[in-house]
Amino acid sequence: MSTPPSDLIDQVRLWNETTTPYPRDSALHELFHQQARRTPAAPAVEHHGRTLSYGELDRRAARLAERLQAVGVRPGARVGISGGRCVESLVAVLGVLRAGAAYVPLDDGFPEARLRAMAEDAEVQVVVVLPGSVCRLRQLRATVELTADDAPETRAETRTERGAGDAADGPGTAVDATTCAYVVFTSGSAGRPKPVAVPHRGVVRLAVGTSHLTVTPDDRVLHGYSLSSDASTIEIWSALLNGACLVLLDREILVSPLGLGREIGERRISVAFLTTSVLHHTARTHPGAFGGLRHLSAGGEALDPHLARRVLAESRPGQLINFYGPTENSVISTAQVVRDVPPEADSVPIGRPVANSTCYVVRSDGTLAEPGEDGELYVGGDGLALGYCGDDELTARHFVHATFGEAEPRRLYRTGDQARWRADGVLEFRGRRDRQVKLRGYRVELDEVETILRSHPEVGEAVVEAVGDGAELRLAAYVTPAVSGSPPAAERLRAALAEWLPQHVLPHRIQVRAEFPVARNGKVDRRALLAEPVNTPDAAPELTLEPVVQVPAARRPEQTAARPDTAGGALQQSLGQVWETLLRVPVSPQDSFFDLGGDSLLASEMVTRSLNLLGMEAAHGSALVRHLLDDPTLTGFASTAHALRRGAATGAAPERVDFDREADLGAALPEASGPAPRVPQREILLTGASGFVGAFLLDRLLRRTDARVLCPVRARDARHARRRVLNNLARYHIEADWPQERLVCFPSDLTAPQLGLDEKHFTELSETVDLVLHAGALVNFLYPYTALRQANVEGTREVIALAAPRRVPVHFVSTIAVIAGFGSAGVRYVPEDVPLRHGDRLTMGYAESKWVAEGLLREAADQGLPVTVHRPYEVTGERRSGICNTATAISSLFRTIAETGLAPDIDLPLDFVPVDYLADAVTHILTTRPAESRVYHLTNPRPATLADMIGRMRAAGHHIIDLPYKDWVGELVRHVAAHPNSPTAPFISLCVDHGNKSDLSIKELFFNDVFPAFGQENVERGLAGSGLDCPPVDAALLDLYLEYFYRTEYLRRPDRAPALEHGAS
Repeated sequence: MSTPPSDLIDQVRLWNETTTPYPRDSALHELFHQQARRTPAAPAVEHHGRTLSYGELDRRAARLAERLQAVGVRPGARVGISGGRCVESLVAVLGVLRAGAAYVPLDDGFPEARLRAMAEDAEVQVVVVLPGSVCRLRQLRATVELTADDAPETRAETRTERGAGDAADGPGTAVDATTCAYVVFTSGSAGRPKPVAVPHRGVVRLAVGTSHLTVTPDDRVLHGYSLSSDASTIEIWSALLNGACLVLLDREILVSPLGLGREIGERRISVAFLTTSVLHHTARTHPGAFGGLRHLSAGGEALDPHLARRVLAESRPGQLINFYGPTENSVISTAQVVRDVPPEADSVPIGRPVANSTCYVVRSDGTLAEPGEDGELYVGGDGLALGYCGDDELTARHFVHATFGEAEPRRLYRTGDQARWRADGVLEFRGRRDRQVKLRGYRVELDEVETILRSHPEVGEAVVEAVGDGAELRLAAYVTPAVSGSPPAAERLRAALAEWLPQHVLPHRIQVRAEFPVARNGKVDRRALLAEPVNTPDAAPELTLEPVVQVPAARRPEQTAARPDTAGGALQQSLGQVWETLLRVPVSPQDSFFDLGGDSLLASEMVTRSLNLLGMEAAHGSALVRHLLDDPTLTGFASTAHALRRGAATGAAPERVDFDREADLGAALPEASGPAPRVPQREILLTGASGFVGAFLLDRLLRRTDARVLCPVRARDARHARRRVLNNLARYHIEADWPQERLVCFPSDLTAPQLGLDEKHFTELSETVDLVLHAGALVNFLYPYTALRQANVEGTREVIALAAPRRVPVHFVSTIAVIAGFGSAGVRYVPEDVPLRHGDRLTMGYAESKWVAEGLLREAADQGLPVTVHRPYEVTGERRSGICNTATAISSLFRTIAETGLAPDIDLPLDFVPVDYLADAVTHILTTRPAESRVYHLTNPRPATLADMIGRMRAAGHHIIDLPYKDWVGELVRHVAAHPNSPTAPFISLCVDHGNKSDLSIKELFFNDVFPAFGQENVERGLAGSGLDCPPVDAALLDLYLEYFYRTEYLRRPDRAPALEHGAS
């Protein structure tokens, strides 16, 4: 483990300076006895009209302790408490502690088998049975019955022997503060629940001398948690160690927003600790419930920022706190006072370490994470649990000793949660590490998908879980309506999700539920939710998702004329089974693949499975995809497969596109009018800010210019657009520390006329922007030109229309792939400013769409519009961390080589352009060069080859065999056939489809002996004196990217292979 920098150590140490005086050496029952002697007549607990004073509660606890000791309970023993919350449950807790034992809640609602296992694991010797408890353990353990009639007045110790308000004579059995006070079982884990032993000190630190809350004798504290939830301890002891009154509310009141609000008012409750689920449920339907509280805390799950804002706006309590903490650190580790929630916020911070607690954010290699960097949250301090009962191995695995600049190692608990420090020392929760799943080769954060769903205005709560195994793994989403009785509108929810969730994160289906089942700890019962039947007659409606690329309306199945089943019943039935397996819904002949939840990634997998089923060649895959987009019905797909299988030319013939005609602007630009664009720019329009390259371009524009940057984004509204952009920056670890008013985001659509804006907004932009940086595009190597035309070509037409009236300079981010046709035609060198030709030789829809877009821009440039085109090669990870977009063809190639141990022996260039260098270069050019029409080949002057990367993979421990290209392609086809959901599947057509007017595959068009050399004179002049230098694709850069692949688990690190460092082999 390497040593973190001293300034980082000092910063984290400063944030962890939380030591505060409190009675750390006292036990809970001792402190309660002291309070009972101070205020013996004060009310301690109320429930159903009954009240016990501090003196009465102390005396009853003392008598119970005597009874327990009489049946053999000794200091350090474990005593179960069977039954629900009531006055006697407080007597039981205090009585067990006074006997020197630890209490173990045993909820009657648990199955008998689970209760037996819990009693066994916690080594329960005796069980205190509360009034009304069925106690399924009577035959297995000694029991002590505690009844409501067991009152002081019925005992031999009468009022004549001691005053009605006196406390018991002594505090009970003396124990050390590090002795176990209670054992609770962690919930939500797979398999057998884990018993956690928590010491007295862990709870005392939260109740006395705290940094986040002060409870006084005037307070009335709500008690709503079950004893089996460790959060009940903060309710009980915050009240009883400070002289306050504990007010018990029944479960049915807690889950009724109106009932909870009424009880808070009528019973004068001033302090409430609620589960986040209860707060959300109440805030959504009756936010006025909390107005009378002096203090309101929520914890257990992520706090919804929209609902937090609503509480603050409509019924602001005296103090609202978002708290966080695992059972293994005594309930609360951090707390954040929530005074306001910015409109663009998509989460609420979990705050700073509470008094006498510490927090560390740790990378996977065991070093401290920098502020702004995600890592696992380690917590420590006086709240640490003793460990897991009877499981030293598990305890050692989760409770570790680590040193971060200190002289001595300190004991810490690994939470398994992801978090990050803000620059001001506040922690942000980033989800569970075990809430990450690998889906189609990509890592998916389930909590992130839940957050996005909750942000939809029609959605209340959202739960997302992974269902199925292996290749059948899918995401299932469950939502409740934001307004009771008004379930989300299917079309709006579908469209919203398809617009701003990555394809591989889209839930396979969404189930709408009136409400979610709630577990006894107050959290959503996810297991019960998953166990509910789907599509039963009484089930709520099920929604499925549209594709990211919408099927044109003219081709939707409802407008497709009925025709005979030319494919034959057997073939269509077999293909229907493939669809049902993938989509997990029943399929009928006229159902649309995309309406049933399909997307481009599922389409690729479905086509691969279909080819395998029918014994067809991989070369037919592109035709199947193309026709699926034209007619997405099962009948249409089966007909195409039938025709291809018979060798019918009509089945495979693609639509011929006249690319020269497509690139015709079609009209003259308007006469130049209005004020000239300002230099330096005051307003810059940036498209594509929600993408990988766009994130870094946005960052550079905001840092290197003084302009406002206007970002059109696919979104519901401006707030949603801004949140998408900020989330995208955070995804790539880009700190948004520039003046926030300089970023302006608004909803837009590249596929719509006027970019989806109304006439007023479009005209306003045309009249005010000083430069357009058009980086937005639909990137998909599977889809043909016709499926990408609307976004990539027509969107560029609209950009030209916006810029033309004032001749606003347009900078266009294209791709070097547009010159591949020259190589196919035998041209060996392409200067930067030469007009494009040979578009009909490209054969890849994405490159074709960029070729046409460039043609439109060149014609506009010929008419006087200043146009600059930037053509990068392979845009790769930034140079500091290697963070990159892995959903690329080159990344999938590396993965296939690693998984199969086979590599093609080809001269393929690795012309890598780190994204931060690209953003720096584009920004320098647009801020320093005159408004002139130029093309810049922003490629790497010192590229590597695939052989170099294979060498670095071998140095990292991979065993790889080189094969001739054609043999390797055959192995690739077999690999994808065996793994239809492989990330490589969408790119296999590059290797098996031949280029137009060529016998070479599309991939071969990019080999060094085919792809033309290209000029970089404009780049050299444009960057002269800038200090910008594209780093060579050497061992250090390749190792950096490999380390990123390993760190994010995109690639599996070879066994026993050391981490790569700067190219050392």
